[in-house]
Amino acid sequence: MRGQGRVYRPRVRGREIATWWLDYSIGGKRHREPANTKVKSDALEVLRQRIGDRKSGKVIGRPDRVTLADLRGGLERHYQREDNRSLLRAQQAFNHLECFFGAKTRAMKISKLSVTEYFEHRRLDGAARGTVCYEIRILGAAFGVAVDNELLAVRPVFKLPALRNARSGFFEDGDFAALVLELPVYIRPVVRFLRLTGWRKSEALRLTWDQVDWEGHLMRLHAAQTKGGDARVFPFGDAPELKELLEERWAQRDGLFVFQRRGARINSFRRVWTRACKKAGLEGRLVHDLRRTAARDFRRRGVSEGEIMRLCGWKTRAMFDRYNIIDEADLAQAVAKRFEVQPTANKRQTMANIPTAMAPQSPLSSSAA
Repeated sequence: MRGQGRVYRPRVRGREIATWWLDYSIGGKRHREPANTKVKSDALEVLRQRIGDRKSGKVIGRPDRVTLADLRGGLERHYQREDNRSLLRAQQAFNHLECFFGAKTRAMKISKLSVTEYFEHRRLDGAARGTVCYEIRILGAAFGVAVDNELLAVRPVFKLPALRNARSGFFEDGDFAALVLELPVYIRPVVRFLRLTGWRKSEALRLTWDQVDWEGHLMRLHAAQTKGGDARVFPFGDAPELKELLEERWAQRDGLFVFQRRGARINSFRRVWTRACKKAGLEGRLVHDLRRTAARDFRRRGVSEGEIMRLCGWKTRAMFDRYNIIDEADLAQAVAKRFEVQPTANKRQTMANIPTAMAPQSPLSSSAA
């Protein structure tokens, strides 16, 4: 490509390396950077694209000098601007990434192979598969921010291994009643609310009274309050148990938040949850199991999956499917329908969790009051 730069393979210790590099000049300034490919034709295509991006101003600076620390800084500033509540977790992920790669490592040297090695290293250290996948996704997000900020021209795509830890825990009525009895009185209402709505814990704890429309019988979540960034509406007029719960909270209101203690918003209840689960013989159960249980109860009452996703806040079908909201009892019912017989499994009385067709009020509400 005479006059348009060249591609070449640098020599290290007298031998050419496998990866092609780019060498070109724009406005009298010379640029050398890796093409991140071992195929010459691909390197030439990258060269054409890079020259065009430079001339148009899409790429500025020196992408080959961007470090992992630069990626982290860009992502942290982006999270702060967007008021992203996952900032702390993202920082924790980057701590592990920097321990393995090194903060001063050039971003362009982080390849798919090295990310695979990172995954294997973290797994040998005992990190959960889902945790490592999250850390790799954070790395990819940081690359994306760098591209948006014109520090890099391209964002690498790291292939993540399939997750095998699909969530599968449910609360049956008896277990839930036992748990509620072991919880402190001020925590019981929010736990009942989570079982009824399927909302995330953070969404319930941030709910304020100005988001409860008593005339329209609606609860509204702003886009900034949801994990997916979408506003949400949840009707409660035809949900007697949920409506009664909100009325109880209104009668005891003391401040802006629906769920509060002594006038202050409840920030977390991890310790009391763990203690209550242990006393109730449910050690290891998660608050998130309430969300999964609510989704199952909605589905059992005939609510479509699309409506469940909108009520509870799942943005993608793939994430919804990970919750495995069909359990063994559901499968037994399906087989019974197929062969037109009564199922042998004991029928479980599920809670009424649907805003359009609620069952009679459960005695759990009285035990949890």
